[in-house]
Amino acid sequence: MTTHAAAARHMAEECLCFRARRISRALTRRYDDALRPLGIQATQLTLLNAIALNGERGRTMAKVAEFLAMDATTLSRNVRPLEKAGLVRVARMPVDGRVRMAVLTPAGRRMIEQALPLWKRAHQGILAALGPEAAIDLRDQFDATAIAVSEVLAPRL
Repeated sequence: MTTHAAAARHMAEECLCFRARRISRALTRRYDDALRPLGIQATQLTLLNAIALNGERGRTMAKVAEFLAMDATTLSRNVRPLEKAGLVRVARMPVDGRVRMAVLTPAGRRMIEQALPLWKRAHQGILAALGPEAAIDLRDQFDATAIAVSEVLAPRL
């Protein structure tokens, strides 16, 4: 076996990132299929939800990026289509013009409401495939992993 093939096999067998990306794509595809009638993708709905969780006042772009474990450039690139669609408004914070705030528009709030039954249907299908206990365990492991990896990678002050 060649060196690169051995390295690839080793990484494919051991890599948590490899598995996380694979499961992410599989789950995303299921939710995307369900949300297609609304013309929105699961990644966009996730972003709308992250903004909505802070209520009417919205959330700073930095907090959205932190919450989603996403870098600022990627977040900005992903917010642009939502702005163009009229679902999100990004504005400078009045008290500190350097800080950008993401706020759901009325259309963005409606999109989340319209997405809920479609999301529920997809989610129930995934729960049925995994079993409810396994799904809860998996969700808890995802949360614990995100926290653990964030703490390990956080800069030490």
